[in-house]
Amino acid sequence: MRSIYVGVLGSVVLLTGCGMGVTSTSAPPAVPSISSVTPSATGTPNSVTALGSYEFVSEQTTGQIFTYDTSSGVPVAIGTPYAMPCTSPSGMVITHISGESVMAVACNDTGALVTLSVHGDGSLSALGTVNGLGVGQPYPGIALDGANVLVPLIGISGAANGGVVKVSLASPSAPVITGAVTLASPGPGEYENPGYLIVSNGEIYVEAGSENSPLASSSTIQVVDEATMQLVGSPLLVAHSPQQLAVQDNVLYVTLFDATQLETIDISNPSSLRVLETLPLNSPTLSCSAIPVVIDGTYAYVGCYSQGVIEVMDVSNPSSIRLVNTVTNIPDPERFNLVGNNLQVTSSSVGGAVFQISTALLR
Repeated sequence: MRSIYVGVLGSVVLLTGCGMGVTSTSAPPAVPSISSVTPSATGTPNSVTALGSYEFVSEQTTGQIFTYDTSSGVPVAIGTPYAMPCTSPSGMVITHISGESVMAVACNDTGALVTLSVHGDGSLSALGTVNGLGVGQPYPGIALDGANVLVPLIGISGAANGGVVKVSLASPSAPVITGAVTLASPGPGEYENPGYLIVSNGEIYVEAGSENSPLASSSTIQVVDEATMQLVGSPLLVAHSPQQLAVQDNVLYVTLFDATQLETIDISNPSSLRVLETLPLNSPTLSCSAIPVVIDGTYAYVGCYSQGVIEVMDVSNPSSIRLVNTVTNIPDPERFNLVGNNLQVTSSSVGGAVFQISTALLR
């Protein structure tokens, strides 16, 4: 029986037999360095992004964006939290336009995309707003491609599929909708709720969950041509509750919450997606309800939301993934942001923390 070491906020615990459907390495990695901050006792951390040594966290319910200086290796709050014009700021991206650092924030409750100027001291100020993004509400899984922000819009239960809207930030103070597409139904009467998307080589890959029966085959991965905002090929059926996406070298990674799986998909031909591996994330002792995933070279980090665990996977062979390490005591990991050698993690519960974990010691 092989063993792996688990980093628990500075301590070490030895676990045995926690294979989760994959083969773990026998040599124990070093214990990771972990720090954390709690932005608000009443808010819920949603997304985290960074610019230089500054870390930004969106807090739902309180409608704030918190700023931290991470230059010392430990996040330190600076300034006054920025008050958003909505109570549920969610997905955030940062880009540079005409020498200006611009943040775009999706407001889940108002259906708007808000732009902010990011100043050299980490402070934020208002730029512009575009309202009326579409039929459904914007979900946190927005993505950036140059000066374009791609926003997933959840559908209307039993009535209308969700879609994707493209917003240009070419004029940051006046963001404008430049395209939109409605996702396809995998079967008659079924509707799709996109939550997360990612852009690669001009194609937008969208995960679309569905509450229709049969649950095992009514959710999809769909492809949208960014230039034309038209669907490409046919939806790829996946198990229920697909979550977040990552892409590297023509391989798409998708987590599946209810199915407790990690799936790898060959996207070398966007019009004909091909599954490489469907990896069970379960064992007799742990079932990983996975949400966030990021790729860093030959490693993947997968957050097990309900279990408060982060799994580190060796993905050097995307058709044969193996477990490398497990980090516990990270409650409700829902969003990841990879910055250099640090993994930033939001614990999305009321009064939740934001963790910073050194990836150099995880592998």
